[in-house]
Amino acid sequence: MNNLGNKIKQLRKNKHLTQKQLGDLVHLTPQVISNIERGYTSASAEDLANFSRVFNVSIDELSKNDINSYDPSTPSWATDKDINDLHNFLAENGKMTYKGMDLTKEQRERVDQIITQVFWEELEKDKRKNER
Repeated sequence: MNNLGNKIKQLRKNKHLTQKQLGDLVHLTPQVISNIERGYTSASAEDLANFSRVFNVSIDELSKNDINSYDPSTPSWATDKDINDLHNFLAENGKMTYKGMDLTKEQRERVDQIITQVFWEELEKDKRKNER
């Protein structure tokens, strides 16, 4: 996966959007979104502007090679694999309920923030332990 495609995928997941929902917002088909995320298709300047608008980030931020630039909670020591592991973990634990009711989008975002913080803390402990 290319860096831009990875960023778009992670930003989409952070907003809990499907490829279809994102496609509707940026006027692209879900297949084109998938192809951009996998690096099979390049995003046009117009596409970049639309992604920038939807994700509320600058085109420069989307274009940067620094994979950590789009998520300020990502530690500077995190590798691409660490970031993908986190996002896969969050995606696998997708739908959450409380007393049989689905969490709202806002509640899910709060839970994801807490899980993310714990994930980074525990991963850092593991990395320090393995350095010994």
